[in-house]
Amino acid sequence: MKKSTKFIAIAIATLGVTSTVFAFGAHQGWRMSPEDKAEFMTGKITEKLELNTSQQQNLQSLSETVLQIMKDVRSNRVDHMDTLQAMLSEPTLDQARALEMVRQKTDMITARAPAVVASIAGFLDSLDSDQKELLREHMNSRMDHHHQDH
Repeated sequence: MKKSTKFIAIAIATLGVTSTVFAFGAHQGWRMSPEDKAEFMTGKITEKLELNTSQQQNLQSLSETVLQIMKDVRSNRVDHMDTLQAMLSEPTLDQARALEMVRQKTDMITARAPAVVASIAGFLDSLDSDQKELLREHMNSRMDHHHQDH
């Protein structure tokens, strides 16, 4: 499998599971901090899937991993927005500079992808077949609901 195909597969898997995890708390508590929202959502997931202690620990690990990556990706956000605003005010877009900004974030995500995949696998592998089916059903209903809104 090509390196780019692996990266895309990992990114899709990460996005899917992460979206599912965070979808349990969608549209609730928009004013919550990311940490509070993650705590709320892990509580909801724990309740809905009736997680045991080991599964709860795996979910907590996944939540902490995702929160850290979100913080890292959002770091220097103000500086990046200022740079982007400056670039937009120029007569022509500095494509090399824009691409470098994208590459920096992509490299950061790529570097952290193995940890995310390991956390996702740790959580998913600890679920039994009924819990996985509930998770799949919830993902499908959220995706159907999301597509109806747009």
